[in-house]
Amino acid sequence: MNHSPSSRIQADPPASSQAPELAELVRGAHRVVSLPEVYYRVQELIDDPRHNSATLARLIESDSGLTARLLKAVNSPLYGLGRRVDRVSQAVGLLGGHILRDIVLATTIVRTFGKLPPQAVDLSTFWHHSIYCALAAQQLARRCHVLHSERMAVAGILHDIGQLVLYRFQPAASAQALVLAEPADDGAYRAERRVFGYTHAEVGAELLKAWGLPESLQAVALHHHEPLAESPHALDIAIVHLANAIANRLEPGRILPRCESRISPLAWEITGLDEAVIEPVLAEANSHFLETLDLLLPGRAPR
Repeated sequence: MNHSPSSRIQADPPASSQAPELAELVRGAHRVVSLPEVYYRVQELIDDPRHNSATLARLIESDSGLTARLLKAVNSPLYGLGRRVDRVSQAVGLLGGHILRDIVLATTIVRTFGKLPPQAVDLSTFWHHSIYCALAAQQLARRCHVLHSERMAVAGILHDIGQLVLYRFQPAASAQALVLAEPADDGAYRAERRVFGYTHAEVGAELLKAWGLPESLQAVALHHHEPLAESPHALDIAIVHLANAIANRLEPGRILPRCESRISPLAWEITGLDEAVIEPVLAEANSHFLETLDLLLPGRAPR
C-alpha cells in the first residue's frame, strides 16, 4: 500500500536505535567543525572594557582574508552604511565592536561548513535558503524597530545549522527523515523527531552553545519552528520564524519537492506585523540576494 508522507510518519517507529545521542552527535561535530581562532580573539577584545578601536582594527587587519571579507560586508546590503568604507578602522568606528563581531561570524561560518563534503543534500540550496532567511530577518527586524537590526542577519544564517550537522554526520538517517517529511516548513523538523529522537533545532542550539555563541542565537536555533511568548528572546525567535517561512516562498523545493509555509499566529502577535509585510520583504530580500550570496559564497552566484 502506498502511504502519504504524513501517514508514514505515524506508522514508522520512533527514534532509530542507530541514531547517536544528541550530546554525542554535537561533541563529534564540535571536534570536526570549530570556529576560527580569529573569531574568539575578536570576541575577547570586544568583551575587554580596556580595548580600543585601534587594537580591534589591528587584529582584524592581521588577517588579510578577513579584512577583505569585512570591507566587502560593510559595503554590502547586509551592513551597508550609505557611504563607501575603505579601511577597517573606519568600519570599527562606524559600526562598533559587537556588529563587527557579527560580521566576522557571518562571513566565517559559511566557509567553516563549506569545507565539509556534501552528503544528503546539495549544500548550495541550503545556503541559498539561509541567506534568503538572513535578508528577510533583517527586513522584518527593521519593521519591528529592533535595535541593531543587522544582528538578525546572523540569526537567519545560523537558524538551520543543525541540519548541516545531521546531513554531514548522519546522512543515511537524514535522508530517511526527508523521505518521511511532510511538504511544509516544519516537515523535516517533525520527521527528524521520529528518526533521531531530536531535531536539527536542538542540534543547532547545542552546537552554538558549544561554540560559546550568544544565548539569543541559541534560542533562535532551538525555537524557530515553534515560537514562544515567554522567552526573553521571543521577538528574535518570532522574526526568524517568519523569515524562514518567507525564505521558503522564495526557494520552494530547496530540500523537499514542495514546501508549504506554516506561520504561527503567535509570531504575528509577538512582532505586531501582519501578512501585508510578506510581499515587500520578499521583494527586498530577492533584490539583494545575489550580492549577499557573492559576499558569503564568492563565485557561487549565477552569472
